[in-house]
Amino acid sequence: MFRKAIPVWASGCAKEMNCALVFEADIPSLDGCTMRISAYTFYRLYANGEFVAFGPARAAEGYARVDVLDLNPYHRGAGNRIRVEVVGYYCRSLTTAFGPSFFCAEILEKDGSPVCASGTEGDFVCRRMTEKLRHAERYSGQRQFGELWDFSAQNLSVGAEHILPLTDAPCPIWLPRTAPYPAYRDILLTRHSGCGDYHEDETLPFRENRYSFACSDYWGTFKKEEIADRPYRWIQRQALSKASPGDALPVMLSAGEYALFDFGILHSGFLTMTGKALSACEIVIGYSEYCEAGMFAFTNINMQNVISCRFPAGADVAFQSFEPYTVRNAVILVKSGALILSSFGVKTYEHTMQGARRPAIGDPSLARIYDAALRTFAHNAVDLFSDCPSRERAGWLCDSYFTGAVEHFLFGKTPVEDAFLENYRLYRENPFIPQGMLPMCYPADSGHVESQPYIPQWCMWYVLEVRDYLTERNPDKDPALFRDSVMGVVNFLAGYENEDGLLEDLPGWNFVEWSDANKWVRNVNYPTNFLYAEVLRCTAALYGDTALSEKAERICQTAICQSFDGVLFSDNAVRDENGRLIPTGNASEAGQYYAVLFGGVDVDAPEYAALKHHILTGFADMTGTTERKYVPVNAFIGLYLRIKVLLKLGLYDILLGELDGFFGGMVGKTGTLWEYRQMTGSYDHGFASFAAPAIVEALRGCGKL
Repeated sequence: MFRKAIPVWASGCAKEMNCALVFEADIPSLDGCTMRISAYTFYRLYANGEFVAFGPARAAEGYARVDVLDLNPYHRGAGNRIRVEVVGYYCRSLTTAFGPSFFCAEILEKDGSPVCASGTEGDFVCRRMTEKLRHAERYSGQRQFGELWDFSAQNLSVGAEHILPLTDAPCPIWLPRTAPYPAYRDILLTRHSGCGDYHEDETLPFRENRYSFACSDYWGTFKKEEIADRPYRWIQRQALSKASPGDALPVMLSAGEYALFDFGILHSGFLTMTGKALSACEIVIGYSEYCEAGMFAFTNINMQNVISCRFPAGADVAFQSFEPYTVRNAVILVKSGALILSSFGVKTYEHTMQGARRPAIGDPSLARIYDAALRTFAHNAVDLFSDCPSRERAGWLCDSYFTGAVEHFLFGKTPVEDAFLENYRLYRENPFIPQGMLPMCYPADSGHVESQPYIPQWCMWYVLEVRDYLTERNPDKDPALFRDSVMGVVNFLAGYENEDGLLEDLPGWNFVEWSDANKWVRNVNYPTNFLYAEVLRCTAALYGDTALSEKAERICQTAICQSFDGVLFSDNAVRDENGRLIPTGNASEAGQYYAVLFGGVDVDAPEYAALKHHILTGFADMTGTTERKYVPVNAFIGLYLRIKVLLKLGLYDILLGELDGFFGGMVGKTGTLWEYRQMTGSYDHGFASFAAPAIVEALRGCGKL
């Protein structure tokens, strides 16, 4: 992948948390030049002061993907400056695999000869990027550190660092980027949506942090006494006066004043800001996925959506966040000094949607949902399939089963899924995940036993995705590529079959759905066993093992016999004092869909008449029932299982009405589709883009497209 370059880093710092370096080179000409570049954790490339790219695409532990970038558009005659900012986080997260920092790049002339290469003395000059403050709080447990910037003159990058070849770890195995290069578009607001004063109010409630789990030393944090600036705490204690009406930019803001901004819909990318510092000033940017009533508030999601910046007097402000975030609403508060704010916006970081399937949908509500699904996909399919572009940016199994179907539906090809599944195929076993199991999300830190790093059901969805990937989307690919990972899952699960042939007491984080159905996973969980049967069918189809398909049918027959009570399927059975399995009668809506999709259940058969009635009515009769413990579906994955069931049964009109009812309100608030049906968590979740193919299939099914 590289002709001359080798990975390098500042001497002795490859295992330093949140280490930011700048690599610069002067190139006589960029005419016809290309750049090959990789880094860990992330890089940001500028050519002659113009933003070029953010990367690289993420890869499995021990591997690194290489971007190949055209520099010709940035040629400016004699004398060209290349600047690469690299942040090596060296902390554990769910966003990237854990590993030492490095930078590797070379610039090639038209004939392919290197004109500049890392590791060649004098080609790149390395400096500490001291304007990006190192000691910061975690942005979230799942991602790395928040952004604190100080552009004061005395704090700018000074003093060359001694760079050495990477010796702290083996050289990565280089991989090409397979996902399309991101779409970078500038979304600039021409108006603020209101201005006003603010003051500190210590009586206001605030959260010390906003993490999904405790960020221990294992995950990587700085000590409290090392962190001088905590803008997330500060901003929660500021009481904002009623805002004046919005007005055109630019606007002058002084200490104690704020300005609000509203993009109208969610955007995913880098926050940008331009202006002029009239005096030395400090500002805090707060951003949110949605705000009510024209005032600023953080949503109920575990991340610290703040950036702080200091600028010296007279500075021309041209700020862009290093990392991508997700924003609809924002507030800028001036803590000290004054500035003229000329623009505020987002440089998008998303999958290009050029060439995406855009059918003419006559129903305006469904058309808006379809567009929102495409926007949601674009935000969550940049270098791999992610759950959300905000809190995590993590590559979760099961989510990917649905998003993978969307990519092929929209484009007829699978470059992002290629990368996603390749990362999983390259996963190395570790002592905290049993042999045969896969991490629940990857690339990520998957080593710590307390983090419950695997979900057995998600590994089952991996097998289903591989089946669809090979048989429906890429029939020319060799199934042998996935044999080891698929058979690893199957062989692991077989070790937990009980005397009836059903899975019982699976280890790990057992996950059926985000509802109380997840409380019913011990001892025997019937939805899991129906899913297991489908895993065996998929494996048999891929590798010609008829014994597995026969086993699948036995599992279905046993699970149906034990769990169906004439109306609904019970979710679980528990052992009594004599060791006998007793069905509990607990019945989740999601559990019924597992049975219909994977259990071979024919809902038109007379014995399932009551179940079919409930499916047709959306289980409305079960609301408030006291006859049994029953829970309706939540958004994930129950709603998406219902979508698949309604499509399977040809109930297209019902589905179209429900899609409008479920997603319509989301579109009006954020223009994207959400993690939950409630206003909590992410308002921009990758799997929700499955609404797009569902709309088209349903419209076609009822002759409306």
